[in-house]
Amino acid sequence: MKGEMIRLLVIDDIKSVVDGIASQVPWERYGIRVIGKCLNGEEGLSIVKSLSPDIILTDIRMPKLDGLSLAEETRKLMPRCKVVLMSGYDDFEYAQRAVRLGAFDFVTKPFSLEDILEVVLKAKNAVEHEKSHLMHLQKLEQRKKESIPLLRQEYLSLLVQSGGNEDVNISNRWDFFGIELKPQDFVVMLVTIEEFTEHKINSPVGEIELAHFAIQNVLEETIANYTKFVVFRETLDRYVIIYNVFSTNLSSELADKCRKNITNFTKFTPSFGIGCPVKQIVELSLSYQQAHTALKYRFYTGGNSVISYEDISLTEHHIPRYPSKRAKELAYALQTGDKAKMIETLEQIQDELAHSDSLPNPRYLVPLLYGLANMMVRSVAEKLAYEQVKPLEEMLKELQNETNLSLQNVYTLLKKIGSTSCALVQEHSKSHTYMVIERVTVYIQQNLSADLTVNHCAKMIYLSESYFAHLFKKVTGVSFNKYVTRERIEKAKEMLIQNKQVQEIASAVGYKERRYFSDVFKKTTGLTPSEFRQKMEKTIPIVNENNEHH
Repeated sequence: MKGEMIRLLVIDDIKSVVDGIASQVPWERYGIRVIGKCLNGEEGLSIVKSLSPDIILTDIRMPKLDGLSLAEETRKLMPRCKVVLMSGYDDFEYAQRAVRLGAFDFVTKPFSLEDILEVVLKAKNAVEHEKSHLMHLQKLEQRKKESIPLLRQEYLSLLVQSGGNEDVNISNRWDFFGIELKPQDFVVMLVTIEEFTEHKINSPVGEIELAHFAIQNVLEETIANYTKFVVFRETLDRYVIIYNVFSTNLSSELADKCRKNITNFTKFTPSFGIGCPVKQIVELSLSYQQAHTALKYRFYTGGNSVISYEDISLTEHHIPRYPSKRAKELAYALQTGDKAKMIETLEQIQDELAHSDSLPNPRYLVPLLYGLANMMVRSVAEKLAYEQVKPLEEMLKELQNETNLSLQNVYTLLKKIGSTSCALVQEHSKSHTYMVIERVTVYIQQNLSADLTVNHCAKMIYLSESYFAHLFKKVTGVSFNKYVTRERIEKAKEMLIQNKQVQEIASAVGYKERRYFSDVFKKTTGLTPSEFRQKMEKTIPIVNENNEHH
């Protein structure tokens, strides 16, 4: 309010009174400017209409239009204008009643200029307070308008992610947020942009925001031709679309049109997951989860696809079993450096895990394939020097960090790991030193129940204990004792999965006392044998000695 002058209008049928009030008080010193002075109510009302004063100082008794009538008309035109009445002693009760009816205050005659200044300054404070309050309300309203898009997105995100109870005031909420959707008959559709994570890393912020704008604009302009909708960005690479559905064919047609337009008008490749239609707002989270599940199946298509939950729900969803037999064949091919057999076995695994008529949920298949990749690296790590395994570990990281994960590129990376492994094994097999240590590692693996010592194994290959221990660690990357413990624990894990008894397992891997075996197992794995068995039962079937699955 600093710097803004308060506008004062003075009205009295005695000219000397008007002139005296207007000229003998240094109004501008107090932030007040006299914008008009007149001798009757009609002229005063005309100035009110044209100049909009903040304060009117007027006599009660005037010709043509008295002060009370002027106050009443002013209140209709300018409710916030403060009217101060000047009254004679005889009009005192009259003036008091006028204040009760809306006049701001009154001053009785005879009065001094100090009396006039005091009551006008009181009115000025009231005007400034109201103006400040009004400006505050306007700022709040502006902030509310600016925050509506974010509040709307948070509200809709809450609805699709967690559902919630239907609100009896839902129509008011949707009006407040500017949601044009009808509050029933919905479908939730998710859109993911396959390249966007990589694009974000390599692009300036301005280009990223422009890409977001372009994608959302294409979606909005396309969907607007079909139905009412809301689109918002949920993550860096995923958009949520909620729309009203009125026909069974709308969703697939709409998604395919959006896919084509994004592909044509931007440089990105989208994939769409479509949930099932739902009736009520509280069911939005169900359609959202279905769309989320459907989107995972782009794992099989490699992107640029439209996947409906209704389509995948017609397929039998089975949990893929770890291909133990094929995995052993694959491990043997890798350990012998047989590249052709390795590729053939990987292709057999691919065919067996993902039948075209019964695709397993990717959330089960992906961890299984990660496990297969780790097995491949672990199987050749037994034969290779520690330094030689590093490139294979980098490939594992590449697989785990792949953003545009698909069945095809997973198998491409598996073949890359396999081909590199075979090449390394073939090179390794030429080394006499490694062949000597390999004899020992094979012996260890075949005699885990025996009393395995550095002295015993060193004598077996005619080397001194110290040189053998040094050579063994150089080739395997770990000390002799750690290697033996690792192999024993791995064998124990295998037997636990086969549902063998703990005492039997302990004896089979060289531990006479069950308690000591359990201590070593927990120290190595972080779990007791029983805890490990229970954990495995939740992820893969346990096989008993009669080949029966649990």
